[in-house]
Amino acid sequence: MNRASILLLLFCYSCVSMPKKEQTQSLIYPPSGRLILEKSLNEPIFTRGDWPEENWWEVFASLELNEFIEEALASNPSIQAVQEKINFAKQSAVIARSKLFPLIYFNATDNWQYLSNNGLYESLNPTIPRAGGLIDLTLSFTYEFDFWGKYRNIFHAALGKEKAQEAEFAQTKLIVTTALAQVFYALKTNLLREEITSKLVDIRAKLLALSNLMQDRALFSKLPVWLSDENLQETKKELISLQEEIEFNKHLLNALRGEGPDSPLNLSLTLGFLPDKIELPDHLFLDLLARRPDLMAAIWRVEAIAHEVGAAIADFFPNIDLTGFTGFESFHFSNLFKGSSYTGGLLPALHLPIFTAGAIRANVRAKKALFEEAVFTYNNLILQSAEEVANTLILVTSVFERERLQLDIVDKAALRYELSKLLAYHGLDTAFDTLTMEEELLKKQLEELNLRYLQYASVIKLTKAFGGGYISNYNVPLKAPEGN
Repeated sequence: MNRASILLLLFCYSCVSMPKKEQTQSLIYPPSGRLILEKSLNEPIFTRGDWPEENWWEVFASLELNEFIEEALASNPSIQAVQEKINFAKQSAVIARSKLFPLIYFNATDNWQYLSNNGLYESLNPTIPRAGGLIDLTLSFTYEFDFWGKYRNIFHAALGKEKAQEAEFAQTKLIVTTALAQVFYALKTNLLREEITSKLVDIRAKLLALSNLMQDRALFSKLPVWLSDENLQETKKELISLQEEIEFNKHLLNALRGEGPDSPLNLSLTLGFLPDKIELPDHLFLDLLARRPDLMAAIWRVEAIAHEVGAAIADFFPNIDLTGFTGFESFHFSNLFKGSSYTGGLLPALHLPIFTAGAIRANVRAKKALFEEAVFTYNNLILQSAEEVANTLILVTSVFERERLQLDIVDKAALRYELSKLLAYHGLDTAFDTLTMEEELLKKQLEELNLRYLQYASVIKLTKAFGGGYISNYNVPLKAPEGN
């Protein structure tokens, strides 16, 4: 092959890959989010800092939560299933890589037969033994020259899918761990709510008894009695609903840690530590791509399909392959390894598509359509991710501020209750007034507990929106041009 032919082959090889400019022209550049970040940093709950750690749940300093998450990472079926998908993707990449090398096979056959006296072989060569075995030991190889980069593209597409699956694995772990942490705090909060609601049932039962007593003495009409009874029944309903929710929480928590629904859970009735400050990294939105596994999985899928487009384009060009064999063949084993039994062959071949009824062009267009779909899916996901972060920042700010105000409300309700008890002790207030003040205090405490749970949930949601401490082991394969 002369130099001109080699240069032509190299030129054609460079033409079959999908150009980087074409791959990135439709990608959306991540939003800056500068104004949202600055606004959030003006809130007392936020401070400048780094991204969450990989073991982000340790920020809550809960040994119970740490233990549950360790169990989930080891035993959750969803995590195990995605782990096997990674193994499948790795082996698929090995299969794709094998096309880049010559494939070598060893064949050994012993074909025993009895030849007809009037058959072709005996007619042409009567000296051939009529009964015997044809022994064949052959080492063969086949190799297709990848001048157009078809198999390189297929291999790189398989690598892209493997990396996408690794990011998907990280996303699955993030989903499982954040869901477990959220249901963990929901369960503990509901257990505390159950305790307070049980006290509320007792208080309202006392109010009903007192109303009946006042009505018996003609100091009350039937109306306060009916109202007290109605309030008591409503609270009992809330308690039953709460107990139902607690059981659901237990079942879900056990399922996430890979256990049966009736596995025992020994939980304390304390909620534990909650961060006073939440760190927000600089360049939050711009660096989000490398920090969120779902975004990295999406961009690797885009990159993988781009290589599939290149492989599809290569089908327009001729396939050039080489097949060969070498070995020994003989009717008698004693002669098998003699030089006269040696056999060999070499078969170069060229296959050029002339007419395929539009199949190759349609395949290229189909792959390009899949590529554009993957790009638009990624674009949509990056916009949703930015929206999720922005909304969660507002949610955290709102929840922490409302909880701070609610704590002040609870403190004032507690002071009113203590004052009512003191007045009742000195005969300046009635037992009815004191019970009403205690009832109001319990209701305020329930509201505060709801907001406390929302604090935990919002911090967990923000951690998930940040990617849960994930950082890609690979460079981002495709980046949108700035300004897109």
